[in-house]
Amino acid sequence: MVATPGPLAQSKIALSAVWKHTWPVLRPALGWTCIALGLLGVVLPVIPGLPLLFPGIALVGRRTWLIRWASVQIKRALRRWAPLRLPLIGPVGLWALRAQQQISRQRRRLAWRYMQHRSSKGQNGAS
Repeated sequence: MVATPGPLAQSKIALSAVWKHTWPVLRPALGWTCIALGLLGVVLPVIPGLPLLFPGIALVGRRTWLIRWASVQIKRALRRWAPLRLPLIGPVGLWALRAQQQISRQRRRLAWRYMQHRSSKGQNGAS
């Protein structure tokens, strides 16, 4: 005699299947909506901009061509602004360039540590 799952288990399985097919479409749509509202919030004082931009970029993903292009353009602008002798643009550009380089360095270190942790965890589980 084979036990069949109850109605609650069947609904969880059905919900899981629907979510599995819906999330890949819903995630970027939600991310781009957050980015659009965040950009509006940077200009308009009513909507908070930055708190919407960060989750939007996280939902869309850094590997999206538009996010990568914008990231490269921002880095290029910071490198152009840093050596300028203008009283406001030069120091702010240099500060932002150093902050960006430090964040990139920390992100690489974190990714490296995570990869080491995963590989050591896999080796410990195999033996």
